[in-house]
Amino acid sequence: MSRVVRAFALLAFSASALSAQMQPKSFAVITRLGASTPERAASLNSGGLIGLDAEYSFTKWLGVGTSVEVMRNNTHREDFLTRLRYGNSSTGGGDSVYYQYIGQAISTINVGAYGLVRLPNDKISPFLMAGIGNYTMIADAQVNGKTARQNDMSLSLGGGIWFKLGDRVGVQLDARAVQYHGFDREFLNPARGRREQLTPFVEDFPSPPAEKTTPMSTTFTLGFRYVPGGGN
Repeated sequence: MSRVVRAFALLAFSASALSAQMQPKSFAVITRLGASTPERAASLNSGGLIGLDAEYSFTKWLGVGTSVEVMRNNTHREDFLTRLRYGNSSTGGGDSVYYQYIGQAISTINVGAYGLVRLPNDKISPFLMAGIGNYTMIADAQVNGKTARQNDMSLSLGGGIWFKLGDRVGVQLDARAVQYHGFDREFLNPARGRREQLTPFVEDFPSPPAEKTTPMSTTFTLGFRYVPGGGN
């Protein structure tokens, strides 16, 4: 933790030593790396995230952009229970039933557009953003035995800080809350639609949290910002 604090302190000091005046009608490209943490009702664990933003500034205070994010999360295994039967049930003593938690990796691609408002400054510029897009969740084909996808609308809201290191480059820290609409948690269950999914002794196993069709996911990223031609 102390190393992280020292790194941020050094970054802030470097940003204060350099300046770059923000100019309107200019483009910026931001590559981002971080993590996504869905809320518990989504039955997904925290995972990695990579993103790419392309941003255009109308004025020093207002801008628009497009964003592509790719996330990789594992399902929360304890939310998906199945049973495995061994032996011939018609033969006495030849039938055995085992209960097992199952999981899989889920890839999510979120593509959208956003608008932002920022406070222009020569060294450090905070900003707020909001956007709308479309997400696609892709299940593991090897686990499911086929390619399965789910997609619907997404909404995002967030903010961050841009540390300017020069006329063309900077470092960006941001946090975003992304809401997935039309979310179907059963899509995450590799045993969906199978008889093995039926559990006769439900009271013997913990129940997953209540399902939501609009779960939230929080993302935290560290980005590198590049302005072709400089001046942003």
